[in-house]
Amino acid sequence: MAPMLLGAPQPAALAEKKTPNFSGEWVLDRSENQEAFLRSIGYTAIVARTADRAQARQAIEHVGDEMRCRFETVPPLAPARLAVLHVGDEEVRTCDELGRETAVLKPVWKGEVLTAGLRYLKLPHELRMERYMQDGLMVEHLRYPRKGVEMRRLFKRSA
Repeated sequence: MAPMLLGAPQPAALAEKKTPNFSGEWVLDRSENQEAFLRSIGYTAIVARTADRAQARQAIEHVGDEMRCRFETVPPLAPARLAVLHVGDEEVRTCDELGRETAVLKPVWKGEVLTAGLRYLKLPHELRMERYMQDGLMVEHLRYPRKGVEMRRLFKRSA
């Protein structure tokens, strides 16, 4: 067996880094700072509180660099919405929980994190969005850099 050279790529390092697969039925387990975040993007106090207490659900079919998603809340804050996202797309149109039009901008993988910009089409909000796995939960992490506020929603697989 040939000796391993210091600094030479090791076999594990040569393996392609795997990205997570988000396929499944997901239900909100908990959120962090959601109500304050929603207020920062223009939700009224009552609507932000209602959205914070609503049961968010996501059904995702994830194959390669394509994700087909269905988003809904119980009670419904707006009609269920569908989105098809391809990693590498310039822009994917969708809506937020209240049906306000948004665009997901340039989704890319950064290691095991799917990251993208998120812009409201009729409001002056530019956000950063990340989706990743943590301790068996799917995390949706939103940041509003201009206002210095962020939130996380952690989803568990539906039983």
